Amino acid sequence: MNKMKKNDTRITRMLNVEYPLLCGGLYGLSESKLVSSICNAGGYAFLSSSHLNSKELLKKEIRKTRALTDKPFGVNLSLLKESKSNLVNEYIDAVIEENIPVVETAGNNPEDYIKKLKENGIKVLHKVVSPRHALKAEKFGADAIILVGYSAGGHPGMDEVGLFVNLVETLNCVQVPVIAAGGICSGRGMAAAMSAGAEAVLMGTAFSVTKESHYHENIKNKIIESSSTDTVVIFKSIRNAFRCVRNKMTEKILELEENNASPEELLVHLKNFDAKESYLAGDAENIFIPAGQAIGLIDSIKSCRELIENTMEEYKACI
Repeated sequence: MNKMKKNDTRITRMLNVEYPLLCGGLYGLSESKLVSSICNAGGYAFLSSSHLNSKELLKKEIRKTRALTDKPFGVNLSLLKESKSNLVNEYIDAVIEENIPVVETAGNNPEDYIKKLKENGIKVLHKVVSPRHALKAEKFGADAIILVGYSAGGHPGMDEVGLFVNLVETLNCVQVPVIAAGGICSGRGMAAAMSAGAEAVLMGTAFSVTKESHYHENIKNKIIESSSTDTVVIFKSIRNAFRCVRNKMTEKILELEENNASPEELLVHLKNFDAKESYLAGDAENIFIPAGQAIGLIDSIKSCRELIENTMEEYKACI
């Protein structure tokens, strides 16, 4: 790879960011402290909106973030079916009113929202789990694709296809820039994805255990002590695949699924889950801890700056 192109890609130019290294919106975690710390260290991050529950709370969080950084940042918009469409529209109004330059959309087709965003000069990075979804997003006007492999934490899709097969197939069929995600937490992984043709990488699990993350130390330690085989995908029976750290909660869900529990019996556990409150409480067993298989490569709690600098140093050494 040309040395001059290490950090200069269509994504770094689009986002006006130093490094082609992003942190996706982490539900219940991506608030002002974490997002500003990533941006101040040369990365790019997205505030999570869906746990804030109102336009005004999102605007407040945007302003808190701007008080902590003069770098650009974006907002994540969850389009999952369980997300309330009226709230998504409220969040979009907040994004427009606060002059946010970029949004990350995920969870469903962005067609109903993308026109309004782009009419207001907002770039749309849409997260997908397959090449066919990437093609649809490009058709609807997405400015870039975040392509997620099955190793990812959270919602990796139902196809069970790893990142690099997904990535190459997607690069072969879309013209917009592609950001690789799912299983990347180091410079080596970043170099592999960038060498394949990705124009940035997006990490989540690695940032979730940084010093600036408000995960309780018990949860951070649970992740650090886990191996790459210590995650499990739950809710597959209702086609809502959700990769988490294996614990008492995931074992309970798997048992329910094995016994043919109804969607209502399963989803009640998500509906009753208060992410922010649970993440602060310190119980690492009876909650959902979204995390990718890259947990096996994470062995310490670093600051966001340390994580980004270490990742970029290793990346540059590899290429």
